[in-house]
Amino acid sequence: MSEDLPSIGRIENGEHLLPVRVYYEDTDFTGVVYHATYLRFFERGRSEMLRVMGTPPDRDDHGAFAVTRVVIDYKGASGGKARKRWE
Repeated sequence: MSEDLPSIGRIENGEHLLPVRVYYEDTDFTGVVYHATYLRFFERGRSEMLRVMGTPPDRDDHGAFAVTRVVIDYKGASGGKARKRWE
């Protein structure tokens, strides 16, 4: 894979791991990631997980993997400098 292309992550111990860079625009004035931004991170991870599994998002039957419901429990803040693992 070329160094200038974004990472699609990897499957490790049955989990998809995807590094996500947090930009200033993702945070509020105190440097804490805005809560709705996590949904974008999760969708990015879901799309890349499907790609790693060999199911690219532009497939005709990709609707079989549609998100119909999201429930999020926020347990703490994540700033731009911290390394976090979201489950």
